[in-house]
Amino acid sequence: MAGAGLLVSLWFYRRSKDSAKADLELSNPVELWQTIKFALLFAVVLLASKAATIWLGARGAYAAAALAGMADVDTITLSLARLAHGSLPARVAVLSIFVAAASNTAVKAILAARLGGWAFGRRIASAFAVILAAGAVTVGLWVR
Repeated sequence: MAGAGLLVSLWFYRRSKDSAKADLELSNPVELWQTIKFALLFAVVLLASKAATIWLGARGAYAAAALAGMADVDTITLSLARLAHGSLPARVAVLSIFVAAASNTAVKAILAARLGGWAFGRRIASAFAVILAAGAVTVGLWVR
């Protein structure tokens, strides 16, 4: 997926004729409050994904991944990786992490279209489709 993303990024970069300039406000990503929020979100996602897996099995893991991935892919990835060391089969964890990444990517494509307009959204969605296709092929080969 990273390789496909790099190739698509290079393709867009070479095709761009003008550079966008905008003021961007950055914040410190290692602030204590950000760390506390991530820890709380991680705990909630871990609890929810464990509960969904216990009650619904693999389907629960996939559903939890799809929902959690819409907001943040890191927490569900860490949660599923941790669960894979215990009761969750590695195959289910890998597929669930891909589902989380796909739902997160879909949300970002929707945001790109909403905030940047349909032309920009189509370009981003097509790039994301290439990246997700590469990921699907990789996951498909791995879980065989």
